[in-house]
Amino acid sequence: MVERSRGLNSRTILIRTVIYVVVSLSFASMSYAMPASYKMPNNIDPSANFFFFLHNYYVELHGPDGDCKYYDILKAFADKGFTVISEVRSGEIVPSEYAKKIVRQVKRLLDAGVPPERITVAGHSKGRVIALCAASQLGNPKIGYIIMAGCEVKPLSQAYPDFTRLKGNFLSIYASSDSIANSCQNVFSKAIIGICYKEITLNSDKGHQLFFQPEDIWIDPVMAWINQRGTNGH
Repeated sequence: MVERSRGLNSRTILIRTVIYVVVSLSFASMSYAMPASYKMPNNIDPSANFFFFLHNYYVELHGPDGDCKYYDILKAFADKGFTVISEVRSGEIVPSEYAKKIVRQVKRLLDAGVPPERITVAGHSKGRVIALCAASQLGNPKIGYIIMAGCEVKPLSQAYPDFTRLKGNFLSIYASSDSIANSCQNVFSKAIIGICYKEITLNSDKGHQLFFQPEDIWIDPVMAWINQRGTNGH
């Protein structure tokens, strides 16, 4: 009986050891699956290409793990060689006030010697209102801005900046089926000086949610515009 009891204890120890190893490996694999950090870098490389991404109101309400694949979008641009800077916003976000944070971060890059042509600020839906506010506040005609899902959203009319102060190199891109937002051409036409823009209308039935996932239909023209801008400034 004593010897049998010792045998059971040995098996118990073995089983516990196996469980410990399996659990440890599981936690290790989970740590690799955690999203990368997209914070403002402490050490700024002036030769890097920087991509700010400002998410929509959906992520403010539902977080980054809902139907809008926030981290997948960030990874898509990181995989293309960008230093991506982004964070999940929460609370009562006023676009013009939040834009001041983006302005400070962009100025840090400029002060560190990053050429403005290597800086792109992209925003979807409410995020693109913040991007427009940042463009109005920065007043730098060489910084790039990607306005996803159009302009002139009536519920956000009070949040838009003074369009006469807009400066920058802009790409407006939206779906033909978008029932929420419209063309940005009227907005851009109000700018007085220091603005260059292009607008692309995509044939898609996904409407305002086209930019919920990193799909080639919009990623490819965005990358083409960024690459072209890098070679000739437009």
